[in-house]
Amino acid sequence: MTSKITIMDFPKTESHDRRRYPRIKSINLLYYNFFDQKEFDKRQGIAKTVDISECGMLIECGYPFPLHSILEISVALGEKLISVKGEVVRAMITEEKTYLLGLELTPLSEADKEEMIKYIKGNL
Repeated sequence: MTSKITIMDFPKTESHDRRRYPRIKSINLLYYNFFDQKEFDKRQGIAKTVDISECGMLIECGYPFPLHSILEISVALGEKLISVKGEVVRAMITEEKTYLLGLELTPLSEADKEEMIKYIKGNL
């Protein structure tokens, strides 16, 4: 049995930004680790961020993930490497047949949160 993948296509419309934290466009390499206990599915790979904020990120990768999947991520922010967990809250497919995943980050350690804020403020 396989997990159901839901790909949502969001129309390009002008809308109000309701985000609580500033989001910056930033391309950073990341390593992800995923394990689905129900399906015994394990995936690891490399992806990149498209944009990033204190509580979320948009990543581009070559493989889709079901909504609500939890990814363990190590991402390079400048010279620092931080580890976070993120829940897939939206997914889209691009014209190039890659996947854009919107991740909501679980609470970060205090040290990683400080590094994230410092990185974002330094790139505003």
